[in-house]
Amino acid sequence: MADTYSITQPIEYYQVDLTRKLSLAMMLNLAILCSRKQGEYLKVGYQETDRRGLGWVILQYDVKIKRRPALGETITIETKAGEWGSYFAQRGFLFKDAAGEVIIDMDSLWALIDLESRRMIKLPLDLVQPYGGEERKRLSKMVRIPKIKDEPVDFDKPYQVRFLDIDGNKHVNNSKYLEWMVDVLPLDFLKEQEPTGFSIRYENEVHYGHQVDSQVVMGDNETKHRVQNGDKTAAEAIIHWASEEEK
Repeated sequence: MADTYSITQPIEYYQVDLTRKLSLAMMLNLAILCSRKQGEYLKVGYQETDRRGLGWVILQYDVKIKRRPALGETITIETKAGEWGSYFAQRGFLFKDAAGEVIIDMDSLWALIDLESRRMIKLPLDLVQPYGGEERKRLSKMVRIPKIKDEPVDFDKPYQVRFLDIDGNKHVNNSKYLEWMVDVLPLDFLKEQEPTGFSIRYENEVHYGHQVDSQVVMGDNETKHRVQNGDKTAAEAIIHWASEEEK
């Protein structure tokens, strides 16, 4: 039985967007914060992985949003290890309000890379077993994210990768991709629509100095996103939306 670890904290002003609700990118940052603190508590956190020249990377997030917490609201974030195999590990996160109601449900898929070679390695048992979870030969599938293929892109915008976009694993932080994806959407759309969930998959690393292009295809109650780094797709996502009246 996997152990549950939790942190409780208020939503700060730098974590919200113009609606004064927790931004999508900050959801990912808070999940990582909770995961990092659990790793430190179990003494298998970043200090240990750094010592070995390793780093945990996220391959995909699947997120369901009942509502976004507002500025000043205190929430509890719980995390629990899920299934894990030779190369991949799943982890769940629950964001709960002060009444204990789940308002955000997040699943994630992780891998461990050698920071020098940038290649995935087999998961060392002494780094995964302390978290709990269940060893499986084949893990449950994550959400399938539809690709942007030959359809015309509705909006696109270039971004230069800055020093502050890079994290301790020496590549663009996973939350930055989501910032680029949301930022390309029209302001009026973001004011009128509320996200009800999203899935984002990371495919190819982006590093300092690269220029990427954030592209979106608008659909009925959903937007399909792609971040391109030259001829390579760096990340893809689908975000589901509802108007305030529909919610």
